[in-house]
Amino acid sequence: MNILIIEDDPSIQMLLKLSLEVEGFQTTVAGSAAAGMDTLAAQHTDLILLDLMLPDRSGFELLQTLQQHYKTIPVIVLSAKNEMNDKILGFQLGADDYLTKPFETRELIVRIRAVIRRMNTTSSTPETIQVDKIEIDKRERSLKVGGTLIKTTSKEFDFMWLLCSHPKAVFTREQILDQVWGFEFYGQTRSVDMMVNRLREKMKPYDHLVATVHGTGYKLEV
Repeated sequence: MNILIIEDDPSIQMLLKLSLEVEGFQTTVAGSAAAGMDTLAAQHTDLILLDLMLPDRSGFELLQTLQQHYKTIPVIVLSAKNEMNDKILGFQLGADDYLTKPFETRELIVRIRAVIRRMNTTSSTPETIQVDKIEIDKRERSLKVGGTLIKTTSKEFDFMWLLCSHPKAVFTREQILDQVWGFEFYGQTRSVDMMVNRLREKMKPYDHLVATVHGTGYKLEV
């Protein structure tokens, strides 16, 4: 497995590279957003570690570009930005995890393996599910609602896959955080509501299919 490290600090580059290679990962280092994009175009990448403070471009802006062109590659943000609003924005733009500097490399390894496990998990559910006006394809990570292709972030797609895989089930906000974000994100269930509101805007006039269960969470209304 090859991990791309987009980080401009040479000491952190070296720490990450050594720590990951000890664990058996292959690594490539890019010191800027432009170098990172060049690397993605030139070689296969399985996972990206992304610093938000890059010399040539905002990491948030780069996250948006990655969602447009490399949305199947999971991204773990590594940042000194520890404000909750920064974390929420990172997830909204498609990050699969967010780790605040300074961090223990052991925790990073655990989070990397958790993201990989989520991406590689196979289940008895089919690759394509059609429920009511919704058609969702896991292999292509595409979502159609009423025959129209909906452009989704990684989290929005995973949320819809969760609902479509269990069309009669009600999921609490905590369960959604755990299964879509993949780790406990205490006290920030509003990030789920924000994601759902954006998704419903994209799904109109079929936004009612994602129903709110008041006081609990969400379900697919079919």
